[in-house]
Amino acid sequence: MATAEKISVSVSRDDLAWARKRARARRTSLSAVVSEALLRQRQAEAGVRLLEDLGTEDITEADLDAIRSELGWAPKRKGRGSQPQTRAR
Repeated sequence: MATAEKISVSVSRDDLAWARKRARARRTSLSAVVSEALLRQRQAEAGVRLLEDLGTEDITEADLDAIRSELGWAPKRKGRGSQPQTRAR
């Protein structure tokens, strides 16, 4: 198991409420919920990189978006490079 490091992060009240509710429902810690979210994001990004590395000349962007959506992967970022997309609330 990886060594944990204590950090401080800022999240919206809505996200914190959701994370606390999830932690209670799963009878786990808030840290475990955050760690799971980070793991899922890393897996999603690795999946997108895999699709890009395999070459997708015969697959349209719409096909890739459908694959990403079905697998729960983040949509491909457009425009500003590494800037995360914000979602409307």
